[in-house]
Amino acid sequence: MPSVRDVLVALAACAAAVAGALLAEPSARPLLPWGALLVVAAGAALCWRSRRPVAVLVAVMVPTALYYWLGHPDGPASLLVAVAVYTVASRVPWPRAVLTGVVVVVVWAGADLALAAAGGRPGYDHHWWIAATVGWGVAVGALRRAAQATAGRAEERLARRVEQERLRIARDVHDVVSHSLSMIVVQAGVGAHVAGRRPEEAVAALERIRDTGAAALRELRGTLALLRDEDEPVGGGLDRLDEVVHAGRAAGLTVTVTGDPGRLPGEVDRTAFAVVREAVTNTVRHAPSATRVDVRLDRRPAALHLRVSDDGGPPAPPAERGRPDGQGLRGLAERAAALGGELSAAPAAGGHVVTATLPLRGEAPA
Repeated sequence: MPSVRDVLVALAACAAAVAGALLAEPSARPLLPWGALLVVAAGAALCWRSRRPVAVLVAVMVPTALYYWLGHPDGPASLLVAVAVYTVASRVPWPRAVLTGVVVVVVWAGADLALAAAGGRPGYDHHWWIAATVGWGVAVGALRRAAQATAGRAEERLARRVEQERLRIARDVHDVVSHSLSMIVVQAGVGAHVAGRRPEEAVAALERIRDTGAAALRELRGTLALLRDEDEPVGGGLDRLDEVVHAGRAAGLTVTVTGDPGRLPGEVDRTAFAVVREAVTNTVRHAPSATRVDVRLDRRPAALHLRVSDDGGPPAPPAERGRPDGQGLRGLAERAAALGGELSAAPAAGGHVVTATLPLRGEAPA
């Protein structure tokens, strides 16, 4: 069944063609009944224009051309052909749309000239109207297709941005949960170890667990706030390095920070903080013999260079650690790549080192 929209368009085109013919100068052949039937036949074919645009174009051209060739009152019956040409042009690339228009003009005008020569009558004097009608259909249809393509590309870009934002939120949640739970596990182990001999240290460990959990909840609320309000500030940057330093000290590490990063673009700032936090968390989880973590921030004109190193020796294999490798550094490497930078992690002399280069121009184009 044809769509309601196509039926309404066909009715409007038929009404315009009939009304124009009634208002036109009378001709040798009256409009009623055969001229009106030809217009209705062309309009009826238009009802299926969305399903079979090329077949409908042929079905509309035949009765419309007969309408003019038989000498019915001159009127806007060619509007029916224009609508059919527009439908085809809006569904094919513009070179094919132009080719379709040229073929329609050549076939229509050529057949008219052939019939005129065979019948000994003057050539059809409205060839310019044929060209104008078909040209209008091709132009409007091509513009419609271009607008649809532009809208489709805009939707694709929006979908990519939404997907990238979802991935960023997932990574932020992973970073918060992984860091906080690692610190809580370490502090709980310390508390359990000293509970019987030094209860005051056990109480201090419980207080640190409380503070770590509260900070994690605050950061999770800030991260997930993106799902409700895009204007609400999310997460934090290197201004929160004190939290990492205090958490590392609570786990028995000496964390030192050198260098002044200065003012950074928002995403670069958040990514840099996430790299430092993940590196310290990995030291706590996977290098129990480590005693020191050094964080160096090197601000240069084009990029921020990070280096986080520890003295805990190379990390033990996953089987010996009793847990699988995490996804934190992999996710951070993807975040750095999205900014146009890079991140690497590898064993170093006496420990492990994480380095990152984050361009200061902001997010790279997708």
